[in-house]
Amino acid sequence: MTLRLSASEYVRHLRRAGLRPSERLVNNILQCGDAAVDPLIDLATSVSLFYEEPPVVYAPIHALHLLGELRPLRMIEPLLKSVDVEIREMSSEREIWQYDVPQMIGRIGAAAVEKLWACVDDPAYTPFERDGALLALAYATVVDATVREPVIAEMHRRLMQSDDRSLNAGLVRAMAYLGLADMYSDIMARYRAGVVDQESMPAADARQTLLADKASRVVDYAKLSLWERYDRFGPFPEPEYNDFDDVEE
Repeated sequence: MTLRLSASEYVRHLRRAGLRPSERLVNNILQCGDAAVDPLIDLATSVSLFYEEPPVVYAPIHALHLLGELRPLRMIEPLLKSVDVEIREMSSEREIWQYDVPQMIGRIGAAAVEKLWACVDDPAYTPFERDGALLALAYATVVDATVREPVIAEMHRRLMQSDDRSLNAGLVRAMAYLGLADMYSDIMARYRAGVVDQESMPAADARQTLLADKASRVVDYAKLSLWERYDRFGPFPEPEYNDFDDVEE
């Protein structure tokens, strides 16, 4: 007889999953549905684990990716509030996690848009957390085409009206990720007006990303499947990494 574990127990197995969880473990967690969400949020936001050794160092990445499959609305705030947690050094695992947070939030699509704009407008959010919300909005537009026009129009409106240099840098970054070359002139005009923080988002970086070939748009990464994401971005083994035996699932 097969032993059926609880959602929390399945999620705990991600701490021993190594570089990527097995399909069996992933399927067991996803089949738990909403019951797995809170344990996954707890693990995905346990950023202190990035100071640990393998295999546990990879666990927040696995939990984050699985949240991107389940797409619960309640993951938005805890994930955004974890991106600006002070760290002693940026490990490769933390870089993957940091890069993927707005993508996984963006995968929620239209249901996330109102909440994300509320986060952008919330003074309790740091500029870094606000940037994460703006990037998530950009990713949402490629996951759900119905929100593309209104989100882009709102980004453009805010950029043209705001004198908040930090906010404008985040808006430009999100618009650049979307490859909005038709808005190039307006964006560069805001740089010339001195209302975009160039330390956060240099004009040269904005120009390069805005005018990049459409085939290389960063924002399209939100559409990658779970296994495509692991294949393309890792985590990958370090030279000193040793495989760990898989646990019972």
